[in-house]
Amino acid sequence: MADRPDQLIRTGADLELRQLKLLVAVAEAGSVAAAATALGTTPAKLVPRIRRLERMVGAALLAAEPDGKLFTETGELLLEHASAVVPQFDRMLTAARAGLERPAAQIRIGSVLTPVLPRLIREVGLRNPGAGLAVRAGESAAELAEALLRDELDLGLLRQDAVRERPLEWVSVATEPLVVGIPPGHPLGIPDSLTPAALSGQRCVLLDQAVQPRTRALLAAFADAGADPRLCYANSEWAVLCFGYGAGILTVTAPPTRPMPDTAYRPLHCAATNSTLVLAWTDDGPLVDCVPRVRAAMTRAHAESLRALIT
Repeated sequence: MADRPDQLIRTGADLELRQLKLLVAVAEAGSVAAAATALGTTPAKLVPRIRRLERMVGAALLAAEPDGKLFTETGELLLEHASAVVPQFDRMLTAARAGLERPAAQIRIGSVLTPVLPRLIREVGLRNPGAGLAVRAGESAAELAEALLRDELDLGLLRQDAVRERPLEWVSVATEPLVVGIPPGHPLGIPDSLTPAALSGQRCVLLDQAVQPRTRALLAAFADAGADPRLCYANSEWAVLCFGYGAGILTVTAPPTRPMPDTAYRPLHCAATNSTLVLAWTDDGPLVDCVPRVRAAMTRAHAESLRALIT
């Protein structure tokens, strides 16, 4: 079988990587026998595989009478290229596998306390299959708005006051009233409608003004109505709800994420204490395209949640 290096040009496209690895293994081991041992086979099985490679190339690759030389001229030429191609392919395969193992892109959501947060997470997840989700909840709307500006969040469910003076894109989701929680057996009964004036003389627990900016608007509404409720404060929604339920007094909060059992909730009819729930993002955020559909779903979810709460 004649040595014809030019044949490599015409037949190389038919070669397979596993065949080139045979040559590299023989060169690294120093002999066919040693290569067979390294590959977990026998010389009797390895030699025919090399012969098939020779037939594809059209020239002998192993020296017929090795006198210090393992390969023919063609074999040396093919080995030179194989020694470059095989490691390069291995690196490519390693990089590809690393890409498969790399965590999926993560979408970062921030939200004020609201019962519709689970729906937001679900809607974003449905429209971004395969993406990981990270959620920050319970911080103030102002803190979450700043996190959006620092590129720590991709989407925020906030209140309008927090975004109005900041360079953020936003769209309204729903108007959200404060609600009054009336524990079982309360002397106020379960009225159909509540105004700030109706709470005059009643013991009420509110969120501290430092936690809930709307508390200031509520206090102003009490003053405008000439109402004089007996007020106390707590520093978290959960503390307000537990205190009100345990002490048998009224609670005034945004629609609670975990309503107290047997408690009746009624919206407080006072425009000054309403807020607007909004979706906010930066103008180059990754969720811009899905915001309209997420917003529509959130508006429906908020209406359903409020109806269920005040039934």
